[in-house]
Amino acid sequence: MDWNLIDKIIKDALKEDIETGDITTDGIFPNNFFVSSVLICKSGGVICGLEIFKRTFLLLSPSFKFYFKYKDGDYVKKNTIIGEIEGPVKELLKGERTSLNFLQRLSGIATETRRLVKESGKIKIYDTRKTTPNLRTLEKYAVKTGGGENHRFGLFDMVLIKDNHIKALIEKENLDKLTAIKMAIKKVKQYTKGNYKIEIEVENFKEATIAYEQGVDIIMFDNAKISDIKRFCQFKKRKRDCEIEVSGNIDLKKIKKLKKFDIDRISIGSITHSPKAVDFSLKIKNLIKSQV
Repeated sequence: MDWNLIDKIIKDALKEDIETGDITTDGIFPNNFFVSSVLICKSGGVICGLEIFKRTFLLLSPSFKFYFKYKDGDYVKKNTIIGEIEGPVKELLKGERTSLNFLQRLSGIATETRRLVKESGKIKIYDTRKTTPNLRTLEKYAVKTGGGENHRFGLFDMVLIKDNHIKALIEKENLDKLTAIKMAIKKVKQYTKGNYKIEIEVENFKEATIAYEQGVDIIMFDNAKISDIKRFCQFKKRKRDCEIEVSGNIDLKKIKKLKKFDIDRISIGSITHSPKAVDFSLKIKNLIKSQV
C-alpha cells in the first residue's frame, strides 16, 4: 500500500473527529501522563487493519508502544484480547474512536470475504468498485486479507463495458443491443490497442456468445438466469478459453448453485458496501508510573 496516501487518509479522519480539539479530554486532563490499555475484539472475526490502527496513534504521538498477540489475517473468537497499547492518555483518547473505526470496518470486510471464500471453493471471490469514497485502497486490502481478489481498482486500469455503456450506444447510434455489444467491443479494442484486459457485462446466453466471438477476456453475467450461465459454461468448453464471472445479488445459497458450473470468478459488491463491522473496544488498564 501507498503509506503516504494512507497517512493522509488517517490525518483527514483525525481532523474530522478532533477538529479544534478534544474539549472533554483537555478539560479533564490539563497535564498529560502515560497509561496502558488493552485492545479487545468483542464479536470475533478476521483481524484486519492493525497497522492502520497503530499509525493513527503514532501520527498523534511517536511515544506509543504496541504489543500485539495477533496479526492481520488471523481469526479470533469473541472477547479476545488482541494486545496492549502504551502511550500518553490525551493522545490515546483523541485517537481511540478513529483507530477503532478503521479496525472494525476493515475487519468486517475481511471477515465477510473469508466467509464467502470458504464457501466458493475453486471459484475466486472478487470485490467491486462499490467502496467507501477515499477508502478504496484500505477496503481492497481488507478483501485480500480475507482471501479474496481485487477487481479493477478504478476506471483507469481495465476495460469493463457495462449496461449503461451499451444503452448509451444504442440511443446514440440507433442500434439493436447485439449490434451495440459488437460495436462497443470493437471501439475499445481500437482505443486500448491490446494494453488492457476487456470485460463485458451481459444478461443472457445470446449476449455472452456475441461477446465471446468478439474476443473479450472476461464475460460477466450480471443478474442472469442460472440456466443461461450453465448453458454458456457448456458452450465455452468447446471454444477458446476466457474467464466467466458472475455478479448480482450473490449470497451463500447462490454460491452453492454456481459451484456446480465451470465458473472462474464471482464479484460481490456487498463485501465492501455493507459488511457487518467487527466490534472492538479499547480499555485503559492502569497508569504507567515510570512515565509520570
